[in-house]
Amino acid sequence: MKQNFNLFALTGALLLATNSASAVSVYDNNITALNINMLTDTFMSYTNYGEKMSDLFKHQVVYGSMDRLDEYGDDGSTIERSFNSAKHDNYIFDNVWGNANHINADMHYGDGVARHARFNLATVGATTRAIDLKYGNLSFGGFAAYINSKIPDMRSNGDVVGIFTHYKYKNFGATTLTNVGSLNNNASGTDYNNSWVNLATDASAIFKIDDTFFVKPAVYVAYTFVSSDDLYLNGNTISSKDYNFFNVAPGLAFIKEISPKWYGALSAKYIAHFGGKNDIEIGNDKIQGLYLDSHTDIGIDVEHNFKQFIFGARVHKQIGDMDGWSTNINVKYAF
Repeated sequence: MKQNFNLFALTGALLLATNSASAVSVYDNNITALNINMLTDTFMSYTNYGEKMSDLFKHQVVYGSMDRLDEYGDDGSTIERSFNSAKHDNYIFDNVWGNANHINADMHYGDGVARHARFNLATVGATTRAIDLKYGNLSFGGFAAYINSKIPDMRSNGDVVGIFTHYKYKNFGATTLTNVGSLNNNASGTDYNNSWVNLATDASAIFKIDDTFFVKPAVYVAYTFVSSDDLYLNGNTISSKDYNFFNVAPGLAFIKEISPKWYGALSAKYIAHFGGKNDIEIGNDKIQGLYLDSHTDIGIDVEHNFKQFIFGARVHKQIGDMDGWSTNINVKYAF
């Protein structure tokens, strides 16, 4: 997508309005709002929210889930137990889980503008038992996360909360998820906030190749609205305009039983971004904002079952306007 941002014009206008340190703050304000684009997508993509796929397998196992977008459904982990046991019926929740993510990437904004970013996410969540419907079943869940990020000249901390539903019918599944979050940013001694609302849905299917090998295509569609606070520097009001964007991401995963209770997956997805340009206003001057384009994610996931615990680890490579690496470790307890 064609970039409209002119770094020279932005820098000149900022320097006219503020001193050089404040100019850096405004520049980071623009970039931070765009990074919420990637942060939201990453959060949604790498949150283990506990989908179960037990009815796909003849030996009555309970499968946890990997992540929303390149989740491979069976999450590479099984617990061989009776799904309708009296003990299990006593619990409202099917599982509780937590994970930690680290993302280290270069964010490319066009016209030679790039910043190195590091994100850390810590997430906890829970998923209810499925409710049987006439066709398929439905489960619910929620999660909360703490975010810490660092971009040159700026540090951010924030929180996210979200809820989701998952519908399952035979080998097809669909998930709807919404989350709200905010970041408190400090750039060159100046504080400001970003906040967002995200609504997403995905649909997937799992196809059995043999007893130990599955293929899972999926597609994810999301809408995000981002709002950024105004800055007041040296008597000037600097506004980073609210904006919104859509993400559409097709993906494909290959899931394999490596050995008893050990599972792995190779996955790939393409995350396309539409919209997402937040213009800046300094007094009466308007400057076209930065734009972050699409990227590809390729990953390896491994998970292991130990009694009622499910342990997982993953390494993913991002290529494109987000160019870097992400790692994840997670643990889930199934009741």
